[in-house]
Amino acid sequence: MPSSKSVDVSVVIPSVGRPELRRAVESVLAQKYAGRTELIVVFDLDESIANVEMLDSAAGADRILFTGGGKRGGFARNLGVRAANGHWIAFLDDDDTWFPDKLRLQLSAAARQPTESPIVIGSRAVQTLTGSTGISKITGVPQRLISADEDIAAYLFRRRRAGSRRASFFASTVLVPRSLCLRVPWDETLSRHQDWDWLVRVGEQPGVKFHQVNEDLVDIFVGTTGSISAGSDWTTSLAWARTALVGLDPQTRVDFLAGQTLRYAVQKRDLAGIRASVREMAKIRRLPSPSPLLLGVSGLLPRKSLQSLMRVFK
Repeated sequence: MPSSKSVDVSVVIPSVGRPELRRAVESVLAQKYAGRTELIVVFDLDESIANVEMLDSAAGADRILFTGGGKRGGFARNLGVRAANGHWIAFLDDDDTWFPDKLRLQLSAAARQPTESPIVIGSRAVQTLTGSTGISKITGVPQRLISADEDIAAYLFRRRRAGSRRASFFASTVLVPRSLCLRVPWDETLSRHQDWDWLVRVGEQPGVKFHQVNEDLVDIFVGTTGSISAGSDWTTSLAWARTALVGLDPQTRVDFLAGQTLRYAVQKRDLAGIRASVREMAKIRRLPSPSPLLLGVSGLLPRKSLQSLMRVFK
């Protein structure tokens, strides 16, 4: 096990044992970074059901941990952070991959930031869309990077538009001081919006800055088996908005409800969900921006058609 003095970056990969884990691990091991890294794979499973193939997919990891099963990604990430030795934590989902210069370029960017401010470093990414029509790649996601001193929730949700290149801060791009992860752990109860919830709460901490490296440093795979983002659960999205976003400015809140919760309800053709989303927006007494409203209405399209629309608007 690496000593704490020798580790610069601890990489935490939460996993449910998907076969894509092997390529994620290999992308970490292929980093062109001269410093010391450690790789921690956290299976959200009971150790008793781990098989040889699953363990082999994590070959090269410094530590393999188990949650006991059914604890979700937030618990797995927190477990990995507590076990980490590095000054920095980098997260990677088990179906995504890094490009070889990811850590090197992000740490260089971190070194140029003011030392008195805690910093969360992201990057642009490539989005790989998988579906019945094959695989397509969209580069330069997001198109617009977060500005200095811009509120992370406003960046993500206000005037959120259709298309793959909209504002994004992917968990698999994140490089963050371990001390900040310990101060703001992931919510272990959430089944949806885990990434956004953590980013919003981190952004509420005094002095925290967000920065994104201009280069594409991560390959984000959309539509893989078991992906939560492929679902349309409007009830958990609405419940999260009612608690996590209550302190935000009205426009950010109503744009989130239009672009996310309403879209999920429309996708399911759930009239109760549509009414609940509209009522929640009415309480805010603010009209949604045109682009989130368009995104909400796009829920009328099947997911395959929506992915085709995303290609058009890329």
